[in-house]
Amino acid sequence: MKRTFFTIFLLSLALAIQGQTAVTIKEADKLAQQLVNGKPIQKLIGSVWLIQGNTNIYCDSAYVDKVTNSAKAFGHVKIIDTVDSLDIKGDYLEYDGNTRLAKFRDNVVLKDSAGTLYTDILDYDRVLQVGTYREGGKLVDTENTLTSNLGKYFSQTKKAEFFDSVRLENPDFFLKTDTLYYSSLTTRSRTYGPTEGYSTEGDTLTTQKGLLYISEKSYSEVYEGKMVSIDYDIEGDTLIIDDVKKYYTAHQNVVMTSKPDSMTIFGEKGYYDKIKEDALVHTDAYLRKMVQGDSLFISADSIYSKQKEDTLGKYLLAYHDVKLFKSDLQGIADSVSYNFTDSTIYMYQDPVIWSQDSQISADSINILVKNNKIDRMDLAVSSFVIQQDSLKNFNQIKGRDMQVHFKDGMIQRTDVFGNGESIYYIVDELGATSMNKTKCSNLAIYFENSFVSELRTYREVDGRVIPSFEILNPERTLRGFSWRMSEKPKLEDVARHLRYDK
Repeated sequence: MKRTFFTIFLLSLALAIQGQTAVTIKEADKLAQQLVNGKPIQKLIGSVWLIQGNTNIYCDSAYVDKVTNSAKAFGHVKIIDTVDSLDIKGDYLEYDGNTRLAKFRDNVVLKDSAGTLYTDILDYDRVLQVGTYREGGKLVDTENTLTSNLGKYFSQTKKAEFFDSVRLENPDFFLKTDTLYYSSLTTRSRTYGPTEGYSTEGDTLTTQKGLLYISEKSYSEVYEGKMVSIDYDIEGDTLIIDDVKKYYTAHQNVVMTSKPDSMTIFGEKGYYDKIKEDALVHTDAYLRKMVQGDSLFISADSIYSKQKEDTLGKYLLAYHDVKLFKSDLQGIADSVSYNFTDSTIYMYQDPVIWSQDSQISADSINILVKNNKIDRMDLAVSSFVIQQDSLKNFNQIKGRDMQVHFKDGMIQRTDVFGNGESIYYIVDELGATSMNKTKCSNLAIYFENSFVSELRTYREVDGRVIPSFEILNPERTLRGFSWRMSEKPKLEDVARHLRYDK
């Protein structure tokens, strides 16, 4: 087909009329001029090429209005910017040369060095270098695919804004929200308002305040949100998620729940290693663990849950200023560990346990729980058991090491191994009280209804029974006696932030 080439005179004339912003006809196969509403309109057919500055417009046919400095382009429409390597394609275009606003319609594709935008209606401002769509669009780059009903794309900065039914998707993650700001250069997304995210591993993110997501680094910051996985849930005012290292951090109002362990840890700062299955919470930290229908609460400066490397078991460590509360057991210590496999509690450094009307102390205490009840306590070094009877007398047992056996939450028998001493009170049939004071290397004391029912001694014994009227106050207690009931923690002392505990 013979092509029509327009002379330099025609180009100069157009520039003189319209100035430097004139839409100029560069090439076309055919040219015709007609009057439309009394205005001269140039009709171009075949391989049309229009130009304005750095902007080149290509199409199958076009109408050019030199009076209004505008053009309408039809069929295989394309705009190419020679400066910023931008091109836009579509079936139809209305172009205003004065405002440099390009209105593309149907099968619109905007492409630059960062990504590709697909839509059916796009208004592109050549001055601001901003494209706007209002009836659905999709942006695709090397990392993500983003869709929304409304959106803007800033070609100079390679940033985009998405509104209404926003979706972000890549091979590892899917996100939905109603407001999202995105950079194709950094793959950084920032959402505002309710947001949900889903990973291919089955993790779910939810937030009412939005999140920051960098897909290139598999990194997220979630604001006042929650992450739910198959085994672990984490929530806090801020969650930082590194899905490369599988390491998660939470700040303020932290709640971490281990579903297999029926355990929730609360605090102000928390860390979770998904690979190692380790969790650490500190600052106002406490935990709640369900034990066959009952709740065990432990508070400490720091609480650490760790998976054993050589077995399938897990254990928990609580450090400094530890308080423990259970319906039938309360205690304090400097540090505590808990074995999930056999439900054994280990207490160290000045531990004290209270159970019913009994107080138990030693250098270290191990508590064995069976069927949701205390079964036995093993006491090591400087062991001391005090039990207050219904008459407010203090039965006392002292020794190097001990085993304290329980039944229905009350002491049933105490075995002493080494340096045994005891004081217990006897009430005769007439109600008279006397005190039995015994020293023996090894001994066993049996209790019934808070009273001593039997004393068994082994090896050499030094003991005597003292009538109540002969008992002197210094004789009423063994050396090292200290009734510390005022230190016994209440539930509110352990679970200090029950507002999270719902």
